[in-house]
Amino acid sequence: MAATLRLPLRLWRLGRLVLHLIWGVILTLRYAAAPAPRWDGVISRWSAGLLACLGVRLAADPPPPVAAGALLVSNHISWLDIYVILATRRVRFVSKAEVRAWPLVGWFAARTGTLFLERERKSAALRIGREIGAHLAAGEWVAVFPEGTTTDGRDMLPFRPFLLQAALDQGAAVLPAAICYQGPSGEYSDTPAYYGDMSLGQSLWRIAGARGLAARLKFSAPLAAAGADRRVLAAQAEAAVRALAGYAPARPAQTSSLPAAFTKESA
Repeated sequence: MAATLRLPLRLWRLGRLVLHLIWGVILTLRYAAAPAPRWDGVISRWSAGLLACLGVRLAADPPPPVAAGALLVSNHISWLDIYVILATRRVRFVSKAEVRAWPLVGWFAARTGTLFLERERKSAALRIGREIGAHLAAGEWVAVFPEGTTTDGRDMLPFRPFLLQAALDQGAAVLPAAICYQGPSGEYSDTPAYYGDMSLGQSLWRIAGARGLAARLKFSAPLAAAGADRRVLAAQAEAAVRALAGYAPARPAQTSSLPAAFTKESA
């Protein structure tokens, strides 16, 4: 865990975050209907600003060039992952439908193009697949977290294949990415990890109090989805993300070495 700041500095960061959220509302009301390139730039700059408010330094590789739409697949540690990716490249996220009802967060998510998945309904998988496919066909990037939950970042859960079907249907590239969080000396940090019974408020308090916290985002070469089986593609994507993140290779039929307390249900 990263070194902790004194209370006044932690409160200063949280105060800056509140002002930044208000600024985000103003920007959304002003630019959400603007042409895509302008709105995309606003989202990326605002996301980078959110990381700065919390004292999180971003070290991101440039995304590989992809000629058309792409499905970005990544490991999932924290709600902060979304802003790490958005600060690097504008994408649409797939999220659980419950997020839509969260105060302010759900409003932001809807207006930044998030696709909401109602996991209790069997028809939802087909609908979300069609929505992802439509955006990929339009040349956009869509990001999914195929683990289906967050972890503490020490290891990964197996990738669920169903969200990758849209890339197969469209012949779109699948782009593996890996996120890790580090302390002041480059050591592993679990400070941003959002898992177990932790509330969003508790997570914010931890992150705002961390000294020298850095987010690292890496990409590997795109995987060609055309003609592949989705389970094979999911295994290839998982192996690529594991290699990027420095995790051990997955064992055959691996479930997870992480206890339930180190995961949090997500989308």
